[in-house]
Amino acid sequence: MSDEMVRQYEYRQGVLMKPTYGYVGPCPLRPTTREVLAEWFDAVSFWKDAARLIPASYAAYHLMTFGVFVFFLVHYFSVWAVLSVVLIACFVGTVYNTVWYHRYCSHQAFKFRNLWFARLFLWTNPISFREESYVIPHRIHHSKSDEPGDPYGPHLGWLGSYLATETQQKTNRNLNPAEFERVAKSLDHCGFLKNSYAQFQRTGSIENVWHYGARVAVANLIWPALAYAVAGWPGVWAWISGVFLFSFVVRDFNFRGHSSFFGTDQHGMPVNQVVYGIIAGEWHENHHAHPRLARSGLSWWQVDVPYWIIQLMKLCGAVTHYNSTVPASPVTETAGKMN
Repeated sequence: MSDEMVRQYEYRQGVLMKPTYGYVGPCPLRPTTREVLAEWFDAVSFWKDAARLIPASYAAYHLMTFGVFVFFLVHYFSVWAVLSVVLIACFVGTVYNTVWYHRYCSHQAFKFRNLWFARLFLWTNPISFREESYVIPHRIHHSKSDEPGDPYGPHLGWLGSYLATETQQKTNRNLNPAEFERVAKSLDHCGFLKNSYAQFQRTGSIENVWHYGARVAVANLIWPALAYAVAGWPGVWAWISGVFLFSFVVRDFNFRGHSSFFGTDQHGMPVNQVVYGIIAGEWHENHHAHPRLARSGLSWWQVDVPYWIIQLMKLCGAVTHYNSTVPASPVTETAGKMN
């Protein structure tokens, strides 16, 4: 890759740090397994950089939920146990991943009546993944899907894409104050308490870390408590297992939902996959074509439960507007017609 191409990629991905192995281009060539692991260890190396404690903690959380998942299936294995875990994972993926992270936080495909409705999602979010760490890489992903600099996707291989949940949290703390304010302002609709520029430089987080820790603690008390009220300790283990299954599937989807074998056509574009479409409304070809729509199921047979949830919230008065009309041109797509 020429110096000019590198400069272009660095400009387009300035909010995130360049991976330790550099940009794998000019075409999306895969880093080696050793390079992928080195990049992941760099992302979680809190012993060298305290700002890496957040991604390291999330990696530990993922491993903890995996341990509970194994424990639950070994001790309580049955058809109903498996079904409960799958249904919990579908609930988390549909409501908090697709409706909240994807269509609201990342693409602002709909608008809440006021910020307190967004904060209700924020403080009950059981995934415990910072919204900024989903939104910023996701926007970059849309700007250059499967190209060098895309934070996740098939160009990284399965392992690289799976571990990208941690590596994509490497925010560039060398942003100047104006750049920081611009990025922070783009996240205002998420409703979290933001760090000052000085705090951002220390922590690498736009969200105030104490605010983040408090809401994660609240969400991880609410949902297990509800599960315990319904089914006792087996209900708690089932809930945590469902959260793990969701996180595994979404990490896997970052590769499989875009890969040339599973999810793209001969030109490298994502295609609509029935399983992901039915489970969480992720009709991915439709979404990449019209990312700001509140719906991605555009054909009559494409089930889109997240869109139904958004419509229900509008009916209840929590949502005031949502984008539903397929744009006729790139100009109207950018503007988005509100219903």
